[in-house]
Amino acid sequence: MTMMSADCGFPDTRASGRVRTSLILVVPSLYLAATLLYSAWQAVWGVQVDPESAYTMNGLVAAAGYGSLKFDHPGTTTTLLVELVIRGWALVARPDDIVAFGLKHYDAITCAARTCEALVLSGALLAGGLIVGRTTRSAIAAMLFQAGAFVHPDAFHFQTVLAPESLMVGIALFGMAIVLKAALDERPPSTSLGVVSGLIFALGFATKYLYLPQALFAVCLLRNRRAFVAALITGAIGFVGFSLIFNPGTITRGFGWLVQIATHKGHYGEGETGFIDFATFWSNMREIIAAVPLAAGTYVAAAAAALAWCIKTRDWRDPVTLTLSAAVVVFAAYLVATSKHFALHYMMASWALMGGVLVLVVVQIRRLVPAIPSAALSLLAGGLCAVTAAVTLIDARAVALQTSRANAIGARLSQAVVAAGPACANVSGMFVGAPENDMNHGWDMTLQLWGDQAMRERFSVAYARAFTVALLDHNTYTHVLKNNFRPTSYAKLAADYPCIIVRSPWELNEDTSIGLLALHPDHCVIEGIHVYTVGLACAKVQGSFLRER
Repeated sequence: MTMMSADCGFPDTRASGRVRTSLILVVPSLYLAATLLYSAWQAVWGVQVDPESAYTMNGLVAAAGYGSLKFDHPGTTTTLLVELVIRGWALVARPDDIVAFGLKHYDAITCAARTCEALVLSGALLAGGLIVGRTTRSAIAAMLFQAGAFVHPDAFHFQTVLAPESLMVGIALFGMAIVLKAALDERPPSTSLGVVSGLIFALGFATKYLYLPQALFAVCLLRNRRAFVAALITGAIGFVGFSLIFNPGTITRGFGWLVQIATHKGHYGEGETGFIDFATFWSNMREIIAAVPLAAGTYVAAAAAALAWCIKTRDWRDPVTLTLSAAVVVFAAYLVATSKHFALHYMMASWALMGGVLVLVVVQIRRLVPAIPSAALSLLAGGLCAVTAAVTLIDARAVALQTSRANAIGARLSQAVVAAGPACANVSGMFVGAPENDMNHGWDMTLQLWGDQAMRERFSVAYARAFTVALLDHNTYTHVLKNNFRPTSYAKLAADYPCIIVRSPWELNEDTSIGLLALHPDHCVIEGIHVYTVGLACAKVQGSFLRER
């Protein structure tokens, strides 16, 4: 059975094409404005250093001619985006050393990449909305599809910052629009549509390994076997080819990393051998479902609607039913994977597709019970999405204000440290909001792990060329003290500087102090940040901090 686009279960707005297009513009415009405003409150050197700095640094590594050094998500498209930003800027600025140039403009590069991601996702919402609106001839269906961008504050946050999740969601939304077109159009999907679907999958999978379950959406193409086969071949070849060109580690090492995760119960392949830790699995699943009950309810409704159609018609090959069934399996896969390796934003892809699944659910219910007014179903689904979006934006605003306050404290303390001890060694680390420290996380996640000594030395020399003040990092993860990315010691700092000031997000002990406690430092706590001083009274930093109000 084919699905006629002239009757897709939504109020028909084809008589007013301009009005429909204007309505479809509303959600992408709102999303772009909200994203740019939220991003402005999220200092790139502040709370959100991880994972942003890793992708900025990796993009700089690629722009310097070394290729990608990250394969663990794999984030290939995100790295490529940053590389393009750097190379494009360098074409205009024509710097003598692109590494020094990138380090000097590190934060600006991150902000530019964030903006590009926001434009990509907004573009995906607009293009996807136009496709869905044209297929269903309904602006309401298009806006319902677009609502997935506002499904949860945690998802909205990761869509906004520089992370693979942002591009993954943009790709997934556009891919879902193609899925809806293939499932709902009165004509069978063309072979070219299958090729487009394969290319979208290749880009999505190269962006985040979590995109893999969405390969199941290829069932929407089964009305044309050639389109289905074209999607499979294009997706496989596209992913391998794109990865080998831009990030070979995805193929050579990335899948081994996935096996490590799948065979160990802890985060990132740590902990004891095994797939699932049932001590936390079920509680994680309950928390995920409770986080966005509308998403869970949508996929339950999708399962019920698909089953009801099969029972009523005995037709298991109907494209809408197959697509709904695929959506349910995709959601279940994400639910299990996230419950095992818990972080709410791992559900982003399935959450973002909630709007598209709702469109299919409304269509299926109308096919099952034509007597139900299409306007009633549309208003119910739209109202639930509107409430969810409003809650997301309200919560995101609260998070932005809280983050901004924390970042302001970090920046103020950084100024206070310089004012109290301008000649002191200024040592900081992650999570203290030090504006000067954010590059270190990027270094740790790229060059420190996978770079060779020549690469590391080039970046260290470039930093010294770009900045007059040394970058001193106290890393409690690796237990390494760094000076311009090179390992050093507190004994050496004590010999080179008249005093030392160290900021840490938590109290240090013999294991985490990296030798600092051997110097018997003074210690105080300023706005929750632990400050240690050698050769200078900690009270002087406190006094300087109070004067910085």
